Amino acid sequence: MVYHKNKYDEEMEYGMRKQIFVHIGFHKTATSFLQRCIYPKLKNVRYVKYGKLKQELYDLRLKRLSDERVQEIRDKVESFYKKKPLLVSYEGLSGSPFSQKRSKSNIRVLEDIRRVFPAEEFDVHIIAGIREQVNLLTSLYVQYVHQGGVNKPERHLKNLERQGILDHYHYEYYLDKVRELFGDDHYYVLIYENFKNDMNAYMLDLLQYMGEDEIPSYENEQINRSYGTLQMAVGRRANHLFKTRLHPKGLIPSNPSPIKGKISPRKVLQSKLSFKLHYKRYHLPGELENQLKDRYTKSNRRLQEQYGLDLPGIYF
Repeated sequence: MVYHKNKYDEEMEYGMRKQIFVHIGFHKTATSFLQRCIYPKLKNVRYVKYGKLKQELYDLRLKRLSDERVQEIRDKVESFYKKKPLLVSYEGLSGSPFSQKRSKSNIRVLEDIRRVFPAEEFDVHIIAGIREQVNLLTSLYVQYVHQGGVNKPERHLKNLERQGILDHYHYEYYLDKVRELFGDDHYYVLIYENFKNDMNAYMLDLLQYMGEDEIPSYENEQINRSYGTLQMAVGRRANHLFKTRLHPKGLIPSNPSPIKGKISPRKVLQSKLSFKLHYKRYHLPGELENQLKDRYTKSNRRLQEQYGLDLPGIYF
C-alpha cells in the first residue's frame, strides 16, 4: 500500500517540474506483470517501454556515466514528455541479480538516476518492489539455472556475496538512499507478498499513487512455469553440455530461452510432460536458507520500524 503520498509543495521552490516515475524492480516482485499487462494501458501517465530506452537503461545499469552521457540520456527521456508524467520501468535499475564484474551497485545506479533527473528540473518518484529475501534469492537461483547456470546453490550465492550483490537486499539501506536523493515523499514501496495476496487492492493503490483512477482491464497469463525440484537437479547437470552466456565452456551452442532456443534443457524441462511426470516446488538447502534468514532478519525489523511497512511474518 502507499506509505508516502505524493506532495507538490516543492513546486513553490522549484517551479513546475517534469514528473517522472521510475519503477526500479526489484526482480521477482511482479514488475514484469505490470510492464506487460498494466503500464501500457495507463491513461494519465505515459509509459515509455524498455525497447525505446534500451541503450540508455543499459548504460544506467552498468556504465560509468560522463556528464555528456548523462545529458544524452536526459534528452532521450525528455523527448517522450508530452505534458503527461512519464513512467520508466526496468528491474535492472535495482542492480544486477547475477555475478557480473562490471555491474554497478544499486546505490550507484540511484545516484546516476538523480544525475540524469536533477531536482531543479524533475519531480522524480521511485517505485520499489520488495520480496522476502530467501524466497527472492531462491527464485533468482532458479532463473540462473533456467539461463544455463551450472553452479550449485552454495557456490552461486558465494559468488553473489563476493560481488556484493547480496547487500542489494538490505532494503532499509536502499530506501535510506532513496529518501536522501529524492525526498521523504518521493517513493512507493510495493510489498510483493501483500500484492500477491490481494492484487487488485494493492494494484489500485499503486496506480492511484501515479494519478490513475482505476485499474485497466488485463489478463494475467503465466508464460513459463518455474522449475521444480526434479527439473532443477536435471537442468543444472544438463547445462554443463550447453554453451550459454552463463556457461561459455559448454560444447553444444544453445539459446536458453524455451521460445527461441531450438535445443536447450529448458525447452524440455518446462514442457507439460516434464511437470506432469513430477513437480515439487524447489527450495534452497535448509542450512543455506537459515543462513540467509539470519543475514536479513535484523535488517527487516529495522525496515519495518523505520518505514512503518506492513511486512508479513515471513520476513522475520
